[in-house]
Amino acid sequence: MINIAIVEDDDREANILEGYIKKYGKENKEEFYITRYSDAINLLDNYQPVYDIIFMDIEMSYLNGMEAAIKLRKLDNVVTLIFVTNMANYAIKGYEVDALDFIVKPVRYSSFAMKLKKALARISANEDVDIVVSRRGGIVRVTSRQIVYIEVVGHKLTYHLNDGVVEGHGSLTDLEKQLQVCNFLRCHSSYLINPQYISNVQGYTVTMTNGIELRISRPRKKRVMTQLAELLGEGRDMQL
Repeated sequence: MINIAIVEDDDREANILEGYIKKYGKENKEEFYITRYSDAINLLDNYQPVYDIIFMDIEMSYLNGMEAAIKLRKLDNVVTLIFVTNMANYAIKGYEVDALDFIVKPVRYSSFAMKLKKALARISANEDVDIVVSRRGGIVRVTSRQIVYIEVVGHKLTYHLNDGVVEGHGSLTDLEKQLQVCNFLRCHSSYLINPQYISNVQGYTVTMTNGIELRISRPRKKRVMTQLAELLGEGRDMQL
């Protein structure tokens, strides 16, 4: 099930988009769950990072789509964003908020279907595990491929990402289970690491690609090395 949001203040235009999504679903045997918002403020107010695709009108009252996208990316840098606009000259600015594409009004089904197919292909190609991080003031979504390692102190979790740091709370053991499909390694009771970001292992120290050195606990050493050997056997590019 693909979760789609339509953010459009013109009810007629929103109906057209919703109709096209349903038509595409019937033609291609895809299931979509559609949520409509009459303006961007309603989308962002108590935002939950549950959408796979957002179709965002640019010219809206109160908060235009480009400004809304900047705010959205602070809450969710995973969702696929497609702008719907009367003005194609917004395309360059769209790169600043990682918009996948633009659809120019009046929207034609042939063009829409091509853009939706492109969005679904991106979702399929980038499929990994989404982590919803609970933190003071709300939640934020990160993906497994963004995570270099996760550190726990008490019930406080620190997600060290390839583009920053996110703090939250929860259980590292629960995350270990959730990220098992991505081959994350529990090298220490305090650390859960993404093997894709390992650059070197020497003795009881693992060095990540960002230069951070993490401790491998003695009880976990044998299992960690076995897991790494298995990953290398699958052709993973790591220098150990």
